[in-house]
Amino acid sequence: MKNTLLILFVIAFSFKMKAQTVEASTTIPTNEYLDLLATNLEIPEAISKKYANSSIDITIILTITKDGSVFNPKIQNDSLQLESNLKKAIEKLPKWNPKTEDGVAVVSRKAFNLVIPIAMQEKNTEISSEATPEAGKTEYFRQFMRGFNIKNYSANDKSEIKIIATFIVEEDGSLTNIKIIESNEPSLNREVVRVIKSMPKWNPATENGVPVRSDFKLPIKIKINQ
Repeated sequence: MKNTLLILFVIAFSFKMKAQTVEASTTIPTNEYLDLLATNLEIPEAISKKYANSSIDITIILTITKDGSVFNPKIQNDSLQLESNLKKAIEKLPKWNPKTEDGVAVVSRKAFNLVIPIAMQEKNTEISSEATPEAGKTEYFRQFMRGFNIKNYSANDKSEIKIIATFIVEEDGSLTNIKIIESNEPSLNREVVRVIKSMPKWNPATENGVPVRSDFKLPIKIKINQ
């Protein structure tokens, strides 16, 4: 009987100790935090051209301090040398809730995979300025990801969704002829078109100061956690 009581006591004590550890967490939804980070991360022009109409896939390592700030963020195998830009992007984001042990804040680390779509405009004519979203590219991509409804996804064994949409930016900034030209998940095609249609007008491309029509290609890449 004594042995049984001792075992129960040890189990209860271990459970109590585990319950007193709370992992670090974002103060906004984690997906929203990563979306903001991806859109705020400045990509040099040379890299944007190299990965045009594709995406950049990086693994970031964040050190969360006791006060919830992010210290010295790192990129694993930073072959593109984006670490300094990552630090600037994180400075614009909210602090974290730090990890706690027995109610005391402690330093911890978090690792995330970040996928950054690189959209480049296709030009029909030589133009002096490209079409851009009225709120800017950063805000546009943030709104796009927030408006995207993943519930339409038909679960299967895919670990990554790749969709490429094209559309025309008219002279008045409206978007027309929205099409999906590539997709490995047709169940989401209509949702992509719906979100693009719901977005605000763009600033049209101009040639010699005159608004002109232009084509735009938007690559979309979504990681699926199995």
